[in-house]
Amino acid sequence: MIKGDAVSIRDFKKSDLNDVLDLLPRCFSKEFAITGFDSEHMRDVINRAYGMTGRLLLGTSRLFGKEPIRFLVAELENRVVGTTMVDIREEVGYISAVMVSPDHRRRGIATTLVKSANEYVQKRRMDRAVLHAVSTNAPAIGVYSKIGFEPFEQIAHLVGDSGSMPSHTDADGVEIRPFRGSDLDEVYDLTRASQEPDHLRVFGLSKKQLKIPFWLRLFHFSTQKRMVALRDGKIIGSIVAAYTTPKEAGNISSIQVRPEDRSQGIEGALVTAATDEIKKGGVSRILATVPTSRQELFEVLKGLGFKETMVMVGMSKEIR
Repeated sequence: MIKGDAVSIRDFKKSDLNDVLDLLPRCFSKEFAITGFDSEHMRDVINRAYGMTGRLLLGTSRLFGKEPIRFLVAELENRVVGTTMVDIREEVGYISAVMVSPDHRRRGIATTLVKSANEYVQKRRMDRAVLHAVSTNAPAIGVYSKIGFEPFEQIAHLVGDSGSMPSHTDADGVEIRPFRGSDLDEVYDLTRASQEPDHLRVFGLSKKQLKIPFWLRLFHFSTQKRMVALRDGKIIGSIVAAYTTPKEAGNISSIQVRPEDRSQGIEGALVTAATDEIKKGGVSRILATVPTSRQELFEVLKGLGFKETMVMVGMSKEIR
């Protein structure tokens, strides 16, 4: 536990749930206007993750130094006034859910939370800590910069309505199908060839990262499916579709197409296939994430009716 200016930083407890659910829409009102927010789904997720099975899994993994996630809260006068979370991604500690109650901002709580998260990443002997911030959130970016985080990428978020998108977009000679275990080597090679260099430098890439983590599958936080595009039996593209409930936007990410095969309709075929998958969950709003450097993807998404809503700045800090 870390204390400072009457604020304590400690691990999340199940009894903190109501405070956290009260904070979320107050702190992320702009983001939730885009993505939607299902408080009951979040309550269910946390109850499962911190129920008997979840506590056993986290406790055992912590004992062996393999804890997949750490959820920290800032407590002031017996009330949670801020949070952050660290997701361990092999040699990278990914920091997210950094929020402080509007009533308690500009008191150094966000700085203390991120420093605490960073100290945890150091303790786990990770290579670096990584986070993303909304590009227009100058105060947050200023806090992260003072702690030592430096920008390395920009990720645009675009929103579309599944009901207004084409039901199917074809690419000549291309087949779209679900990912199979036997595809792993080809998808790994594809991702190395098509991913942005700075993203690869910061996050690295292993075949394990292309699989859905065990703890996500165990607690079923969301439905995630990867699809691949094939031409002449070879994988030339892939995409990930995910969704939770109809109250929250589905997500399309990791749109990868080999550089030599881009702008041939493959991106559009992948996006519409992912959209069709998300529709199965009764979800109408879809959020697509794409690096701002991928202009050809912007054009494809805009042609399908997506509109840019915000840009996130990726920032990293070297640990060793």
